[in-house]
Amino acid sequence: MHKRRQLSRLFLLFCLVTTFYPINALANLSPPQQIIQNSADRIKQTIGQPAYRNDFIKATHFVDDVIGEFVDMERVAVLVLGRHIRQATPAQRQQFVKEFRTLLVRTYTKAFQEYTDWHITFSPQISGEDPSRTIVRTTVHQPGQQPININYRMIKNRNGEWKVFDILIEGVSLVTNYRSTFNREIAQTGSIDGVIKMLVDRNRR
Repeated sequence: MHKRRQLSRLFLLFCLVTTFYPINALANLSPPQQIIQNSADRIKQTIGQPAYRNDFIKATHFVDDVIGEFVDMERVAVLVLGRHIRQATPAQRQQFVKEFRTLLVRTYTKAFQEYTDWHITFSPQISGEDPSRTIVRTTVHQPGQQPININYRMIKNRNGEWKVFDILIEGVSLVTNYRSTFNREIAQTGSIDGVIKMLVDRNRR
């Protein structure tokens, strides 16, 4: 559980520190890189304002709107549930997506309010035979700390929009990490309802 929280916080750290990428270099970024950069800029500029920094609920609403624009939450939720998605009713699936998204947004908003003094460098993207998929490779730097390699897995949807569907932090997949946790919960309770209840309880706290 602690490892999963750490990965989630690092993911948001990655989003946040992209705001330190030199503005005059933005033109050299690919469309997927620009999406990440622009989204991070919006969050950095807004969350830094006292009205948002001092109002966690207001900040989460804003972060939720921005994340919804560049992250394919529906795809992420399906990947996280894995084979169990076939067992879910439409109502269960809808509630899982809602609660899982709430968990991530709240975790990420808190991280946005904490991390500062980082900068990021981009490495060449990794693109295979499928032109609709790519991996945006980055390295996050902090004074006095070891660099962290963080890579985005992105896909172009039917509308031609690039969306994030997974994040790898030092090679560890956020999706895979959550999937392992939820698989154990489903194995113990025998139902997706157990996972949903766990998420509801965590979000209430």
